[in-house]
Amino acid sequence: MKTLILISHPKFEDSSTQQFLKTSFYSLDDVKYQVIDELYSETDGIDLEKEQTALKNFDRIVFQFPMYWYSSPASLKQFMDDVFTRNYIVANRSLKTKELGIVVTLGDTESDFQAGGAEQFTISELLRPFQAFAHKAGMQYLKPFVVNQFAYMDPDQKEKLLVDYLQYLSADMPLSLASREKWLVERLQATKESKTDDQQQAIDLVINSIEDQQNNVESLKEDVKMIRDQEE
Repeated sequence: MKTLILISHPKFEDSSTQQFLKTSFYSLDDVKYQVIDELYSETDGIDLEKEQTALKNFDRIVFQFPMYWYSSPASLKQFMDDVFTRNYIVANRSLKTKELGIVVTLGDTESDFQAGGAEQFTISELLRPFQAFAHKAGMQYLKPFVVNQFAYMDPDQKEKLLVDYLQYLSADMPLSLASREKWLVERLQATKESKTDDQQQAIDLVINSIEDQQNNVESLKEDVKMIRDQEE
């Protein structure tokens, strides 16, 4: 699966959050990114045909941006207005069956974004226009990935963020225990070639342990199903 991250951020290079995320996805061969603001600053306009053609080469498209007044920065809206023409989206159905993900970073705490909270509305409600676009385009809309106040995260939280973010970019959706474990095994397998024999053996032990746990979970599911069938 190939993923394209379209980043909308007027100060991308100065953002510690964005630079952390940028460093993270360099480890994934099938993930590419484009900073939309840089795309517009380098030319008088954009090459519409080039951008539309490029999008067709990816299975998952991710809009990544900081929350600006309950939406994205202006560059993403400009990109959508320019590239996602009615002919491209509706007539030709060029993005049909692709996945649309949203990675949104917050300066305020995520707990404020709920009914009765300081912001009153949930993140899902505020991002509804993107969901409507995905529906119109025939895309599968993924659950938004929220980066909650990166500046206040401790090292352990950042480590978890790294893994969760990489899974959001490249794991099968919707995320489940099985898909997370499958993703982890694939990532471990991909790292083996550059390791020593001892390190490869250690990785194999980890992989075997994960696969054993998968088998135990499947066996437990069968037992639970059998018990329920007997109760009915």
